[in-house]
Amino acid sequence: MATFAGMSMGETQQAIISIDDDDGIPLDRDQDIGALKERIERAAAETRFVDFRRADGAEVSVLVSPLSRVRIAILPVRAEAVDAAEPGGIDDFPADLF
Repeated sequence: MATFAGMSMGETQQAIISIDDDDGIPLDRDQDIGALKERIERAAAETRFVDFRRADGAEVSVLVSPLSRVRIAILPVRAEAVDAAEPGGIDDFPADLF
């Protein structure tokens, strides 16, 4: 189960990361969001890669620089999204949640 700044997320929540306004990527539920944020902050100071795991288990490496724009959202999972084989991105959630 993912944690956000030391707090555990419930089964009804999904963490989504968006980098430089690209489509959102659902994060693995075991991802420690607080630790990921710290890695992103360190990488942005020096322009380095940050690794994380997507909800489907794929490993992703993203080059983060001081000019990068990174957004992490903890969103409720909609009932119809739970039945979907492929998790949706940020575009699948209402804009008023941001």
